[in-house]
Amino acid sequence: MTGSGSTLVGVYGTLKRGHANHRAFLAGFPLVRAGAVRIPFRLFGNEEYPMLVPARDVNPVVIETYRVDAATVSQLDAFEGQFGYRRVEVVPEDETEPVALYVHPGPPPPGFVPAPGGEWNGEPAAFAGALARVRARRG
Repeated sequence: MTGSGSTLVGVYGTLKRGHANHRAFLAGFPLVRAGAVRIPFRLFGNEEYPMLVPARDVNPVVIETYRVDAATVSQLDAFEGQFGYRRVEVVPEDETEPVALYVHPGPPPPGFVPAPGGEWNGEPAAFAGALARVRARRG
């Protein structure tokens, strides 16, 4: 939480610009920064959506960070909560201000694979090769 009732919220999936839920929740809020942060979580995904889960090590995750008001945080809590995600505040390595992220307790379900470079882009082609390898191992 920052001064004047605003919160930095980091998004990594369907809430990013150009994706399905951005307009419904974040349109009109200022983009503070976009890029990789190093946090103790790991990003997984499938063709439809990503899942950020706790990790023992620190990993890069590509996020967009927005400064939002309390009403939007409440809306995001309700939206993400219906899928089992919860809001946690994390201070990324080399940063000083906490960022709220929506994380899942994990583990990721079958069919989810590590997001290449810690970035989920929502394109089926991005995960096609990894998903094929997972399915081949299951045989």
